[in-house]
Amino acid sequence: MEDIKGNISQNLVLLRKSRKLTQQELAANFNYSDKAISRWETGESLPDISVLLSVCEFYGVDFEWLIRSHDDAPPPRAQNKDTGLKVATILLFATFMFAIAVVVFVYGLLRTGAAVWTAFIWALPPSCLFAFFMSRKWWRGPSQYIMLSCTVWTMLAAIYAQTLFSLDSSLWYIFLLGIPVQVMIILFWYISKHSAQTTTGRQR
Repeated sequence: MEDIKGNISQNLVLLRKSRKLTQQELAANFNYSDKAISRWETGESLPDISVLLSVCEFYGVDFEWLIRSHDDAPPPRAQNKDTGLKVATILLFATFMFAIAVVVFVYGLLRTGAAVWTAFIWALPPSCLFAFFMSRKWWRGPSQYIMLSCTVWTMLAAIYAQTLFSLDSSLWYIFLLGIPVQVMIILFWYISKHSAQTTTGRQR
């Protein structure tokens, strides 16, 4: 009978080394410690099936490949193409938002003669928010929290710019609202990361 657990551990090593990643770099992508990655690769413990499926998606292999014995890892072309499509999807949405901003800007010039330059700043928050949701769906690691932080700060920047444009007054102190929100995002990321590490430790 084939040693599935041993195959998985061996294949995890093959995949990581074929992508020239260190255990620390891989751990950062999955919100685990490098010690947890080491235990996976030595066969001391394995993550649950949902994490293994995420690993397969990350490397661009199917689960069937992961549980079989192999001498070499598959080429990373499929995974790289998939990542390129995901990034292109995010950029497409951002381009769409900036196209709307251009329409608003031109309409303002034609209708009132005023340059509504704040339209370009308002295009940033929804673009960052879309990137945040896509990061949660497609990737692990800190990328989703970075996008959430960008959403918060670009929203505050847009409100600040709008007050300058419409009220001709500086509400610089609105950025103070972002400080506790940013702290909460960092703490949530920290708690989420260490909760995942604790779960892995219990599986050992």
